[in-house]
Amino acid sequence: MTGRPTIEMLTEDPGQSILCRRIVRAKRPDIHNEGVWHYHPDFEITYTLKSSGKRFVGYNISDYTESDFVLIGENLPHSWITNQYTEQIVVNFKRDMFGDAFWNAPEMKKIEELLDKSQQGIFFNSETSSKALPLMFMIERENGFNRLLHFFRLLDLLANSETQEVITHFHHEVKDSLKASNRIERIYSYILQNYQSNDISFTELSKELNMNKSSVCKFVKKVTKKTFSEIVIETRVSEACKLLAVSDMYISEICFACGFNNLSNFNRSFKKIMHTTPKEYRNIYRSSKKED
Repeated sequence: MTGRPTIEMLTEDPGQSILCRRIVRAKRPDIHNEGVWHYHPDFEITYTLKSSGKRFVGYNISDYTESDFVLIGENLPHSWITNQYTEQIVVNFKRDMFGDAFWNAPEMKKIEELLDKSQQGIFFNSETSSKALPLMFMIERENGFNRLLHFFRLLDLLANSETQEVITHFHHEVKDSLKASNRIERIYSYILQNYQSNDISFTELSKELNMNKSSVCKFVKKVTKKTFSEIVIETRVSEACKLLAVSDMYISEICFACGFNNLSNFNRSFKKIMHTTPKEYRNIYRSSKKED
């Protein structure tokens, strides 16, 4: 088991400045497997064609589904965790592939700003991803100068997109950020392993991190902008959503299975985060599946 992200050195495509790959996996279920939680000195644009699960980027953990479209900056740890079949198009490139003078040209100003912003990771919604997908396919299919043309069209699209959403507050020097990232990943892993317990041992987590309780609380708040309790509740609600969607368990059973100690607290927390009740959520989900 390793909590520290590992560096990945990508194999360059001879004769190409842009590396484009179709990533296909049966599943990727454990962030602690060697190489899963990783970083590299290249930028990465990832479009998920098939799959859903958890996306880890820096300090952030989010649900992802098909059409998930993100730009990952240099040396920013990331991973996609899922038990499902996965198919993604991944484009990697280096900032220095054309030299500093190229990126400093006035015509490249918005793209340069995009690349700087990507050090925190950028998520693009369906409006941008639907426009980007044909360009991703063309980059995958073409070689030589045509690949470069489609690549710059893609960067221009992303730089001018009004749907840019920063993913994480991971924005420090690599050495310091990797240390912080290791800590936050261990905190999230601990929560994912223990969220079903309605009395998560904060003392145990503090010992594991070699930090006192106060320091852990301040650290979590600083890097995630959320309290430890808020992250635990969000994790429980996320897991409850899955059970409501795929199981026939009673709502009261789901409540306790996800670590809530009473039904009223579960309903209140669920509605605050999902803006609907557990019962309504299940009905809406099943209605949408019937329509499909």
